[in-house]
Amino acid sequence: MDSFGKQRKTTKTGTVLMFLFPVLLFLLAIFIPFINGIWTSMTDAKLYQSTVNFIGLGNYIELFRDPSFLQSVLVTFKFSVLALLIQVPLGLAVAFLLDIPTRLQRVWRVILVIPLLVPPVVAGLMWKTMMHPISGVLNWLLELVGIEGLTWLSSTKTALLSVVLIDTWIYMPFAALILLSGLQAVPVELLEAAKMDGATGFDLFLYLYLPWLSPYLLLVLMFRVADSLKVFDIIYQTSRGGPLNATRVLNIKAYEEAIRWSNTGRAMAIIMVLWIIIFLISSCLVRMWNKSMGEARDIA
Repeated sequence: MDSFGKQRKTTKTGTVLMFLFPVLLFLLAIFIPFINGIWTSMTDAKLYQSTVNFIGLGNYIELFRDPSFLQSVLVTFKFSVLALLIQVPLGLAVAFLLDIPTRLQRVWRVILVIPLLVPPVVAGLMWKTMMHPISGVLNWLLELVGIEGLTWLSSTKTALLSVVLIDTWIYMPFAALILLSGLQAVPVELLEAAKMDGATGFDLFLYLYLPWLSPYLLLVLMFRVADSLKVFDIIYQTSRGGPLNATRVLNIKAYEEAIRWSNTGRAMAIIMVLWIIIFLISSCLVRMWNKSMGEARDIA
């Protein structure tokens, strides 16, 4: 019996190790580059320089003394806030529309997914062509209704909003799909009980749908905050950070430091600052999401 027990314990240990090994490899694949990134951000590493010197927090101190870096932080937050203010309410409205049973309901849902299937780089090039001030189709459409054409990506007044609109076209369907899944999960019994009590459409939205959808809204925010703060491909393909730094977000700033100026140490410091910002905001949203999940269970 003892030998059988020892053999069973050995087999169980081997099975656990077999499943843990891929997990450990995955964690190492994440952990090692992350530590290397922290180290690089504390050095004067350059692409053309073979020797690397440790300078501690020197790169970080220089960054927060650099007006262009602080401007990039501001532009990054502006982009993220504008994207969320447009995409979340619009996604919620589209979700409600797609939840209405119609003959073309499935067709509209398929059409909604199409922008998500387009790579952001391709979408950026496509919209850049459409936003051309002379030959672009958007200005042609505006002129048809008597509105003067805009210098979409060429003006400091409209460039940031233009890339936000491109980002909205790509990622608003993501918000709509998540919120639509939440709408379809609303218990029918709650809706029927509320209607029997004389609840109006506004009452249903305010006191039933919004509390029920709060975990889904926070889930959308968690994903979209992280994505919008680290945006790169759309802006790089359309405005390259211009005009006059109007769309130079932190990732574009880091790219320029690394590729144009060959200063990889400073570029990595920018990436680490961006990581800290995303980590702090995401941690707050995760706590709010956990709380809202508990409240949604209470409603059910």
